[in-house]
Amino acid sequence: MKKWNDYIRLFWYFASRWNPTLAAFIVIHEIRGEKKYGINTSSPVELSHLTIQNGDATHASRYEAINYYILEALLNKLCQITGDRSFTDLGCGKGRAMAVAAHYGFKTIRGIDFAMEMCRIAEQQMRKTVNRIPGINYKIYCQNVLNYDIHPEETVFFLFNPFDEEVLSAFLEKVNQSREEHPRTIYFLYASPRYIDVFFEYEYEPVFRKRKLKWLDGVILKREMEV
Repeated sequence: MKKWNDYIRLFWYFASRWNPTLAAFIVIHEIRGEKKYGINTSSPVELSHLTIQNGDATHASRYEAINYYILEALLNKLCQITGDRSFTDLGCGKGRAMAVAAHYGFKTIRGIDFAMEMCRIAEQQMRKTVNRIPGINYKIYCQNVLNYDIHPEETVFFLFNPFDEEVLSAFLEKVNQSREEHPRTIYFLYASPRYIDVFFEYEYEPVFRKRKLKWLDGVILKREMEV
């Protein structure tokens, strides 16, 4: 019963902010996606209700999961573009994108979030996922994303506006440093790309974009390995 109450609240949230058509579309995909992947990640959470681990909440946004429609579209296309199987979720929240990435064949999965409660929930969701898909190597880092040490094999990053353009720019600078030390092509899956211009400043190019109902939007950005 609680789950259905969550869906009803989610419908009214989107209906009041945008319109009932969009709300119905999102909730239908929520119900289908949560059942398909065996996870529970729908309910939004305000930052004021969370314990922040070494971070500045003024640069962040509340927890709100990426809708399954855009997430699946981005992962479907990415799997056609590259065979890389490392996936890192920036601001992983309850772990939705991590869990879905596992179903798309990603084997090394990392999530970063500065809210302790979100990290605990993400851990629970990934345990469920590993029970369904053995062999997944995952880790959740409960820390400020700017304190995260980028691994040499990380090539695919996902984000759904977890922070503002200031933090995004600083993180892209860290990625650039990692690329200089370990040359490789980098992909970003960016849902609801509010600060896409920041990527252009760092010479990323969009290679795919999916839009639905004018409000649902996601893009894959790529920066080639320099030779």
